[in-house]
Amino acid sequence: MQHRRFTSRLRLHPIEVLEQASVAGSTPHSEGSRISDAAAATVSEPRFRFEIWENDLGHRWDSLVSSFSDASLEQMAAYVEPRWGHSRLCGLLVRCVDTGEPIALALVILVTIPFIKLGMAYLKFGPLWRRTSAPLDPTILAAALDAAKQAFVVERGLVLRIMPPPDPDYEETWQQALTTAGFANSGPPPDPERYLVDLRLTESEQRASLDSKWRSNLNKAIASGLDFREVEPVQSVPEFLALYRTMMARKQFSDRHHIELLPQFVAAAAATPGLGVRMFLAYEKGRAVAGTIIAGSGERVLVPFSASDDRAQSLRAGYALRWWIVNQLRGTTARWLDLGGTEGDAGLRSFKTGNIGKRGRIARIAGEYDYSQSALSRIVSTAMTSSHRLVQGWPARFKRA
Repeated sequence: MQHRRFTSRLRLHPIEVLEQASVAGSTPHSEGSRISDAAAATVSEPRFRFEIWENDLGHRWDSLVSSFSDASLEQMAAYVEPRWGHSRLCGLLVRCVDTGEPIALALVILVTIPFIKLGMAYLKFGPLWRRTSAPLDPTILAAALDAAKQAFVVERGLVLRIMPPPDPDYEETWQQALTTAGFANSGPPPDPERYLVDLRLTESEQRASLDSKWRSNLNKAIASGLDFREVEPVQSVPEFLALYRTMMARKQFSDRHHIELLPQFVAAAAATPGLGVRMFLAYEKGRAVAGTIIAGSGERVLVPFSASDDRAQSLRAGYALRWWIVNQLRGTTARWLDLGGTEGDAGLRSFKTGNIGKRGRIARIAGEYDYSQSALSRIVSTAMTSSHRLVQGWPARFKRA
C-alpha cells in the first residue's frame, strides 16, 4: 500500500479551502501555481495527509465506508469491484494528522487509453466527507478534492472527473467546493433525477404524503394478505434472480445493472454488515412474488435492485413491499430512502413520484465536473464517454493506469 503526505493551510474564500503546502521549500500546488517559501513556512504542522490504497480493497475499505453518513453504493468496494475488477480501482484515504482518524474517502475508477497512457480518474458520488457523529466541516470536502487533484491529476496526469451525489441538504456545499477547487462542469448526466422518500415522517404522515393513486393501490395491496419477510441475502439470491429474470422477460428490457454480478456483490457485502445490504421478499401463499434489495446505513439508504413475477402486478405487491420496507427503516439513522432514477420509463416515474409523495424530494445530480492540467487531457476528457456508460463497464479497450 502506497502512502502520500498531504499537508495544508487555510486561505479565505466563500468556504475555507485547504491547499497543498510544505513546511520547507516551494511546493507545486495542484492548480499549477506555487506556494512561496514564506507562505509554506507559516504552516508549522500539516493538518491532513492522504494515502493511496490499491489491490484488493474489499472489507478493509468497506469497513471505513460504513462509518460515513454520506456513504453511497458507488463508493462500496463490494459493489464496484465485481464490475471493474480490483486492478482498476484506487482508494484515496485522507486522515487527520493529529489523530490518524480517516476523515474522507474516495473510491476511484482508473481508465486509460492504451499506448498513450492518457485517461480518466472517475469518482462517482464521492468523496465521502461526513463521518458519522463528527461535526460538519466543509473544509474536509475541500481537502479531499485537493488530495484527489494531487493524486490523480498532478502525479498521474489524468483527467479527474467527479459526479457529486444527489444530496439535497448539501447541494450548495458541493457546488462551492467544486467551483473553488477549479473544477468545470462538463454537462448534465442522463436521467439526473433521484427520488427520495422522507423516512423521518410518522406512519400517518407518510400515508398522508402519498399520491392518492399510490395510496389507493397500497390499500388494495394490503387487502391481498401478502406475507413480507427480510431474508438472508446470500442464501436468497437464487430466489431473487428468478424474480428478476421473470420481470425482464415480461417487460422485455435489457439489463443495464449487471444483475449477473449480484451474487458477488451480496457475498462481498456480507463481510461488512455495516454496509447495510439487506433483502426483502413478498410472498403469496408461500411463493415469492416481489423482492427488493437495499444498501446503506448512513443518511441515504439506496434501492439498487427490485424484481417481481407475473402475479405481482395484479396483487400490487410492489406497493405493499415498499411500504413495509419504509416502515422497517423508520426510526433508524436513515434520513432518506433513495429510489434511484427512472431511466426514461414513464411508468417507473409515476410509481416513484407517487411513492415519495408531497413531502419527499426529487434531487438532481448536478452533472460531471472535470479537472485537468493540459489541453491534451481536456481533449481526452471530451472524447471519453459519459459517466453512465463508463460505470456500466464500457469500453473494454480501456485499461487501468
